[in-house]
Amino acid sequence: MPLLPKLPDGRVDAKSLTLAELQAAMAELEKGSGRALRAYKHIWQRGATRFADMGGIDKASRRWMDERFGIPTLEPATVLHSRDGTRKFVWRLHDGHHIESVLIPDPGNEVSRPRLTLCMSSQVGCAMACTFCLTGDLGLTRNLTPSEIADQALQVSRTLGPEERITNLVFMGMGEPLHNLTHLIRALDILLDEHALNYSHRKVTVSTVGLVPQMQKLAAASPVNLAVSLNATTDAQRRQIMPITRRYSLDALMEGCRAFPLPHAKRITFEYVMMDGFNCSMDDAERLVQLMRGVRSKVNLIPYNENPNRDILRPSDARVKAFQHHLVSNGISTSIRTTRGTDISAACGQLGKAAQGLRIPEAASV
Repeated sequence: MPLLPKLPDGRVDAKSLTLAELQAAMAELEKGSGRALRAYKHIWQRGATRFADMGGIDKASRRWMDERFGIPTLEPATVLHSRDGTRKFVWRLHDGHHIESVLIPDPGNEVSRPRLTLCMSSQVGCAMACTFCLTGDLGLTRNLTPSEIADQALQVSRTLGPEERITNLVFMGMGEPLHNLTHLIRALDILLDEHALNYSHRKVTVSTVGLVPQMQKLAAASPVNLAVSLNATTDAQRRQIMPITRRYSLDALMEGCRAFPLPHAKRITFEYVMMDGFNCSMDDAERLVQLMRGVRSKVNLIPYNENPNRDILRPSDARVKAFQHHLVSNGISTSIRTTRGTDISAACGQLGKAAQGLRIPEAASV
């Protein structure tokens, strides 16, 4: 068994363990496997924070568990409500740092069902330093533990009304998920486990700036969906905005995508942030068509979300539509992401304001 994650008080972090790990860690207790399963369900399906409060487990066993294991819980700092229904959850961690999760409603239409998507964080800050992303300004403070990752879904779900349920999870919040791969994989195991949060792998997407070796390791460890933050069509262009390109060229990234094992009916999503005058010419559109050759893909166009901390401008709607039309005309499945939550700094590339100590709009907080 790997080294068990510990809490500041020295106890084992039970919430960072998969069911198999919790069962093994409790093997010292007679009939520990059954007790571990009951405890695991109490933690993830009932939100228990103490073993002492768990029914169906004898008192002596609960006391033994509480002495050796802790059940940490994210502390809510504030919740911001957007005019469009988006909610941003700011969490205070045990060491005083903050992370953010964003809950995005989509009412659906005649061809798609309503969705409630949770955008989750994997790190405090981010080391990738993409120039268009505010989170990159923070640098990397530390990785989130598996508990801190998976608990975002549990704690947000406990705030929902009786008719609401999170339908999709996307790792597109603070941090580069594959830069915290070991903890991410353990958190994914928890999120997908039928005895824990029981999400379908078809409804979970992990985004990356293009850590090519880690992409293959993710595929080997978990069946979740992959999204690649592309944002440029040449190496020279991509190096200007995404420093990771100096380590993994565009050719290396695309080769990694072609080699990525995709089950039937799955595709890699390529996220393309459109910045006016930089990467949204028709030449860019044609180069993007060529890059997609040989990859089972779909492209998600993201018109840049303007903010006062950047001089980058959003392209016109006409430019975005023309770009999309060229891709679709060449057989590339393409969508345009609807901008959500800009009034609470919850849109793509805007997370981290709470962690930066910037003022949170009081009128939106509860």
